[in-house]
Amino acid sequence: MVNLLKVVFLGLLAFGLLVFFTAEKPKQIVANDNVVNLIKLDTLPETYELVGKDETVSRKTLFRTDKDTLIVVGNHDSLAVVKDIPKLFKIDKEFVIVANISSAPWFVKKLFIPSKLEELNKDSNAPMIYDSTGDMVKALNLTDNSKTKFYAYLLTKQGFVTEIYEGIVSQGAMDGTMSKEEKIQVLKPLIEKLK
Repeated sequence: MVNLLKVVFLGLLAFGLLVFFTAEKPKQIVANDNVVNLIKLDTLPETYELVGKDETVSRKTLFRTDKDTLIVVGNHDSLAVVKDIPKLFKIDKEFVIVANISSAPWFVKKLFIPSKLEELNKDSNAPMIYDSTGDMVKALNLTDNSKTKFYAYLLTKQGFVTEIYEGIVSQGAMDGTMSKEEKIQVLKPLIEKLK
């Protein structure tokens, strides 16, 4: 019994060390206050990996130029809430979700996150970008990858991207701790900004 406990302990220790030493550090984006950061459609990544799709899609295919697009970036708990925007509100804009998971360890990105995101997005017809490299969040100059925060951007028909809202959801929303009414209350200020 003691030997079994030693093996289990050493296995957990080895796994913890593997995570610690192989996890990529989040890339820091340094903002320069003297420079105006103008984000345009052509500064966004050229191709995207979408949740549930085997092939990458081009920027031209994903983002329409004849209609404004709401882009919402979330991570973990916030994704569980923002994915319901089309179900809870009537919006007259295209809607794209960005899963900000670039700071997760590489093996978690490969083994666990894809299936969890597919399950999360299965009843939504909004495309969800699997931003494992962080290219999309870098293009948006977003440095925060908190589990409960989300950031909304508006991509206009003219090709300009502007941050319009920053919101926060309850911890544990991924596990269903937020009711429909609570989700509506959290998302309503964002929807008001779209009018």
